[in-house]
Amino acid sequence: MATRTLDRRRLDSPHRDPLLERFGLAARQERERLGLTREHVAARSHMSPVYIGNIERGEVNPTLLTQARLARGLGVPLERLVAAARALDEPA
Repeated sequence: MATRTLDRRRLDSPHRDPLLERFGLAARQERERLGLTREHVAARSHMSPVYIGNIERGEVNPTLLTQARLARGLGVPLERLVAAARALDEPA
């Protein structure tokens, strides 16, 4: 499965927040790196796979508690997801 890249055009949309896009992309990349499905992460985090997909696409603004549950479902510290999201904002 190909990893999604950050699409700057989508970030310019008035309906999408760049921070939410980066956090979602970081979560998706981590999930794919670990070889996990959305369903597996959903079961471990007590969230629906659809909602996890919404987070990964930057379509929702997850609360801190939801972010922590997602990280727990991935089996990684929340700090790793935040750092990965920050790194996506840095120039290459």
